[in-house]
Amino acid sequence: MKELLISEFKFHPKAQLIDYYKLFYQDAFGPGHAIKDKASAESYLRAELAEASKYEEIDFQNISYLNNFYRVNINIINKGIISFDNFLNAFLKSAEMKNNISYNEWIEHWKNIEKQILIMKIPIENIKQQSADLLNLINRKQLVSHSKIYKENYNPHYRLINSDLLKNNKSFNSITIK
Repeated sequence: MKELLISEFKFHPKAQLIDYYKLFYQDAFGPGHAIKDKASAESYLRAELAEASKYEEIDFQNISYLNNFYRVNINIINKGIISFDNFLNAFLKSAEMKNNISYNEWIEHWKNIEKQILIMKIPIENIKQQSADLLNLINRKQLVSHSKIYKENYNPHYRLINSDLLKNNKSFNSITIK
């Protein structure tokens, strides 16, 4: 947990509490929540590639905590590192991987993560208010988006891909995954 918090602060020092929540939630549950069906996943990815003009510099961010997921920048398709189809297939396969955690277990993990953020004194403005706002979303079981600050500073355009698929996929073999 501490390693991932340190890593996130290093890469995204302006991240807000909701961004940390999203980070850990994504590793706990993977990309399944973001996929209605293959056609919509493909359509959404194509649209995002067509509309995005800025991308974060980080191509691969290890977000492993409970599971082993990476945030993989969709710009690697534009860079020719992987084909669109291979990227989409890795994303879809990652969604098939089942997690072994209930939502109630997740909430207990989040409480510990939030305590650790406070202990580590990660600088987040108005953290008490952010915590209260986030708790309202959590109580409604609402999916969260990145904060406006995060979006404006980091241009996040990524998909979650399981680390085993990254390390075993021939399309990714020419790059080093950290």
